[in-house]
Amino acid sequence: MMKWLLLLLLPCALFARLNSNGDFQIWNSDGLNIPLSKKIHFSGNAEFRYGDDRKKLYYKHYQGGFRLYRSSHVLFYFAYRHIYHRVRGKWIAEYDPLFDLTFQAGNRRGLFLSNRNRIQYRILGEKLGGKNRWLYRNRSEYVFPYRLTKRNIAPFLAYEFFWQETRGIDQNRLEGGLKIPYHQRTQLNLSYMMRFHKDLQKKWIHHNIVRVDFSLHF
Repeated sequence: MMKWLLLLLLPCALFARLNSNGDFQIWNSDGLNIPLSKKIHFSGNAEFRYGDDRKKLYYKHYQGGFRLYRSSHVLFYFAYRHIYHRVRGKWIAEYDPLFDLTFQAGNRRGLFLSNRNRIQYRILGEKLGGKNRWLYRNRSEYVFPYRLTKRNIAPFLAYEFFWQETRGIDQNRLEGGLKIPYHQRTQLNLSYMMRFHKDLQKKWIHHNIVRVDFSLHF
């Protein structure tokens, strides 16, 4: 079954070189969530991105922080993300503190809506331009109120836009996929994402991305 799901997610697009227009990429994220109390959780993840038609690892990050559940509908997240970019064959670091404010709601039928507002401060070294920038991200997600098969697989859609200081809105992401419960404590998300973003010359290009995200909940 997983084989067919992956085939359905593959886009019908022309492949291209790394991060150029039409590049086909695979992103993998592995995360964990550990409750420290009823309202405070430690949450972290590592993400790896492969471009140049899936052949080259060009980006990775490691992130950790604390989630504060103000209520069942509002949560805060204070975190730090350590990013590595591959530039001319060498890994260059970026240092990003970030804050999330998320609103969410659902019902007994399985419908779930969420909106995440993220403020991120990009600390960039000289090899990445040397100009620190504020980044605002807004991601909305809709989980459909029905489930597929006995595994209770949930289809979802998501949209996210990025506003970056000095560049304005410079990225849009449209994503659709499946949330697949493996176990009471684990979940696998498989999705296809179309990403539109501005290159260094502020020209809009797009990437076709298959996401494989695994999360472990204690």
